[in-house]
Amino acid sequence: MCRATSMATNLAVAVAATAVGCMLVISLTPSRPDAGKTWPSAGRPSAALSGHAGSAARAATSALHATATGAGPEESEEPEDFASPPTGRIEVTAPGPGVDYKANGSFTVAWKNSTGEEVDVWLRAAAGHGRSQRVALVVPRAEAGPAGEAIVTLPKVPPGPRYFLEVATPGDGAVGAVSRTFAITE
Repeated sequence: MCRATSMATNLAVAVAATAVGCMLVISLTPSRPDAGKTWPSAGRPSAALSGHAGSAARAATSALHATATGAGPEESEEPEDFASPPTGRIEVTAPGPGVDYKANGSFTVAWKNSTGEEVDVWLRAAAGHGRSQRVALVVPRAEAGPAGEAIVTLPKVPPGPRYFLEVATPGDGAVGAVSRTFAITE
């Protein structure tokens, strides 16, 4: 059980460090290499990452799988505990540019989705210096089809010119896209 706790801690540190924008190289090695398992070669890092917390989680999951099973990247069998990360692309097609919306008002958001996964739609606000923050989940678990559309009802938020919508796969949001910015008025 101690080994599982150690791996879980390493994964949590990797995700947390990557979420704050650090570049991280994960190299998981066994605490007892003489335990009778075949381990990946020490000269090959398990994953090299930059930027996205979802990428860190997927790479750490892959590294944990390789360490736990002795499998290299050439073996494709997935353990039952870990699902494959979504692949594909999401593109937000509406709302269009140059439109203002009222707080507590409604409008349509549309997207194309080649991931085959359900999506969440979040209202985001620009926070300056290229950063943004999630304000509210406005559409949870929308359909997984190749094209989607939903009615968004904005929450009561302060008026401002730099809001946008994020359409992303649930959980770590490994695949996602954002709309053009729009203003919210009173």
